[in-house]
Amino acid sequence: MARRVVMVVLVVMALAGATVGVALAQGRGTAGRPGETIHLFTGTGGHDTFLDFANDGLGFGDRLVAVSPLLDESQTRKVGTAYADCVIVSRVQLGGTYDCTYVLELNGGDITTHGIDPQGASDVLFAVTGGTGVYRGASGQAQYVDTDITEINIDLDA
Repeated sequence: MARRVVMVVLVVMALAGATVGVALAQGRGTAGRPGETIHLFTGTGGHDTFLDFANDGLGFGDRLVAVSPLLDESQTRKVGTAYADCVIVSRVQLGGTYDCTYVLELNGGDITTHGIDPQGASDVLFAVTGGTGVYRGASGQAQYVDTDITEINIDLDA
């Protein structure tokens, strides 16, 4: 009888340990591969809309929302979709500045970035503020280089 009780206790302890291990692994997230750099490009065929809430011309508090395909480094294969939500924080007529959040929908999960983006051609850094799926808990920085297209270089922290 004592041998059976010991066996049951050992099995219960093993199952409890396995359950805790799985829960810890799921809670951490993998955040991509630490030190990984992801190179993306926006493709053609996207859509953007300006929201002029007061109908008085674009200005403070108005918004730009956009969606566009994301391409791989060769710029030939679609690997996801970029969604942008930007608030205008300075006069568009004087060059304009946007406070933007981007959700980059990729295979395996999303990466969210946030930063200040000047109107027109630019080279700016955004914070990686999180993600889902394999990118859950992601942090780091994303470089957005805007010309005719946007090149996005995401450096994930360890």
